[in-house]
This record gives sequence, C-alpha cells and structure tokens, in this order.
Amino acid sequence: MLKQCGIILLLLASTYSFNLSAKIYTWTDKEGKVHFSDKPVADEKVTIITPKKNKNIANPVTTGSQWQQDYNKAKAAKAKKAQKESQLLQKNRGYCQQLKRELATINRGGRIYVLSLSGERTFKNEAQLKKDKKEITKAYKKTCR
Repeated sequence: MLKQCGIILLLLASTYSFNLSAKIYTWTDKEGKVHFSDKPVADEKVTIITPKKNKNIANPVTTGSQWQQDYNKAKAAKAKKAQKESQLLQKNRGYCQQLKRELATINRGGRIYVLSLSGERTFKNEAQLKKDKKEITKAYKKTCR
C-alpha cells in the first residue's frame, strides 16, 4: 500500500513539473481587458511571457562548503560522544552488578571474611558490615540509578 502511494505521488510530481515549464501567453481583447493563458489564441495578438528566474533560491550544498564541513564535524562529535556514553554505560553496568552482589551478600548475613595477602581469613564484625553496607548503598545510588 505504501509503495503504491509513493508511485502515485511520484507520477503526480512529474506531471506538475511539466506544467511549471509551460509558456504563459497574454493578450488584450477589443474591450481592453488583459487575459493570461497557457494556450495561445489564434484571433488575437499574443505575447509570450517568460518568467523571471528566482535569485532567492539557495545555492546547492557541496561537500567543500563551510556549512557541510561544520555539519560533518558536529555529526562526528555527536557519534564520538554517543560511543563514549555507551562504553561508560557498559562499564557502569558491570560495576552496578558487582555492587548488587555485595549488598546481597551483606543482607543475607552470616560471617563475611577478607583474605589477607598471606592468605589468612579475617572476619568482619557488625560495625564493619554496617559501614560497608552504607558505602555500597551510597555508591549504588550515585552510579546506578
């Protein structure tokens, strides 16, 4: 259906473009009345009017024009910014998942330990767990929401 509408519009546009290049004829009748038409009249003295060219139409944009260069720079900057935001989002997504896991571990309760460099386990007390939970929640709210 959409394809058919496009074809119809294309045919209409090409038909109207032929009319735009038609000649305009003018003549004055016996009563002094001026007439305009796209077809000449055989009985009258007909003058052909040639429309003036419109000089207000903008020049076509070329690849070397300043406008095109500025547009291309802005487009490239926008793409680069979107790429950086996407990379940051991916990085934050992993960080947020890590924070969720740590919060879930603290909320589950039980004994939580930290390994030292020598491999010894040091268990966290309630005050340390409360402090960790507060810090992780703050980081999650700042980064992940």
